[in-house]
Amino acid sequence: MKKNTMLRISLVVLVLIIIGWGVILYQLFAVKSKSDYYGNVYEKEVPDFTLTDQNGSKVSLSDFRDKLVFIFFGYAHCPDICPVTLSALNGAVRQLGDEQDEVQVLFVTIDPERDDQKALKNYVPYFNKSFIGLTGTPEEIKQVADSFGVYYVKEETDSADDYYMGHTSSVYLLDKDGKIIMRYPQSKMEPGQIAADLKKIL
Repeated sequence: MKKNTMLRISLVVLVLIIIGWGVILYQLFAVKSKSDYYGNVYEKEVPDFTLTDQNGSKVSLSDFRDKLVFIFFGYAHCPDICPVTLSALNGAVRQLGDEQDEVQVLFVTIDPERDDQKALKNYVPYFNKSFIGLTGTPEEIKQVADSFGVYYVKEETDSADDYYMGHTSSVYLLDKDGKIIMRYPQSKMEPGQIAADLKKIL
């Protein structure tokens, strides 16, 4: 009887040790996989959406299922963050060489009042001809922004004709299935490092 009891206890202890090591190894490899990337690993499902590009065509997120997709929410009158971000993304994409066609950058305006098709056509391709600017109704844009957890607000200035848009400044990287896999805050806008992440994923 004692022998059977001791055997059971030994088996339980062995199982607990195996489980414990399994948890430890999982955590070690999980941390390592995240630290392998410059961007912040950030997994989130987002619904498909359709907006209008700078040429007046309807564009859906699902149109780019064969590519990695960067999505950035900003506006053409932005004095600093938006041009810096688009320049960084241009630098990252260009470092991919022959693989740059595997990546698509989408710029979603949060200022449809001023960012019509003409404004986007003058602004977005300036940074890279392959970049696509997207606009829509305020309701359409809000729905897309909400699905990404993006916040924005109109900030009035002394001029009646001018205003700023306060907004979330992170860039989101989506995989070829349309799921967010990485987030790049403004503190991580080094083109070479972003390009290195893309090469690992591609």
